[in-house]
Amino acid sequence: MTVLHRLACLVLTAGGLLLAWASPAAAHAGGLVATDARSHVVALSPAVPGLEVTAIEDGARLRLRNHTTVPVGVPTGGGAATPAVVAAGQKLTWIDTRSTPEGRSLGAGATQAWSIVLDVGGTPVTVTGELVGARPPSPVPWWLAAVLLAVAVPLVARRSRRPGDLLAATGLVAMAASITHVAGSTLAVESAPMAGTFLSAAGINLLAWPLILGGAVTVFRGRPAGVLAVCAGAALTAVFVLPDVTSFHRAVLPFAGPAVVERILVVLALGTGIGVAVAGASVLRTLALRAGAEVR
Repeated sequence: MTVLHRLACLVLTAGGLLLAWASPAAAHAGGLVATDARSHVVALSPAVPGLEVTAIEDGARLRLRNHTTVPVGVPTGGGAATPAVVAAGQKLTWIDTRSTPEGRSLGAGATQAWSIVLDVGGTPVTVTGELVGARPPSPVPWWLAAVLLAVAVPLVARRSRRPGDLLAATGLVAMAASITHVAGSTLAVESAPMAGTFLSAAGINLLAWPLILGGAVTVFRGRPAGVLAVCAGAALTAVFVLPDVTSFHRAVLPFAGPAVVERILVVLALGTGIGVAVAGASVLRTLALRAGAEVR
């Protein structure tokens, strides 16, 4: 039984790695990515009553609301979403390469102007904006924290008198961090419905979270076999959050809260998830040996 448990854990972990890597972009809610700058609209010249252009999601997208009586044309040159025409009474939200901070390299505090000339019923109206660079963090402490967590969990579990309970509790920490991370990423998105964005951002975690929760409940009820589910769920959670380690390197994060909170959540989900997955096989073997000794 010990060998079977170990093989099953390894198979589930490997399967989780493959499933999670198959769609890593889903970890970023709404397609947003971490950057080192923010973008905002400065002015419309000349000002037109009823016409609003704003930068949302830290400048990742522009939103145009046309409350005038004439159509508004967005010129070509801003990527796949342009050119476009916004009818009177309608709105348009789009990614414009002229204003987005994605892919821009700006020093902390540096600025870069941008502009787009709209056609408002035949009248040219210039939207001017500005990109402002932000200072990225040092990634070393965050990577170090994640690695220390990943190493500490197996070491502590090996010395624990109740390793199954320890892994179950640690798996719940990884699950809670993952849920909070996905929720915060979802709340940062203004351009898509919240429910659909959350489900898309959760991805394979919709399988991982129930695995961890169900496995932990089973372990706490005195059934060590639940460690297998916790191990598999933790592996999925850890690998799925890997694309978000960019938060260790970037200043502006797609997260509805302080950037430091997002980095802590990524550290917890990644470090504890890997630690539980690595420790799982050893703990299952230990629990099986104890059960065999009790039977004898």
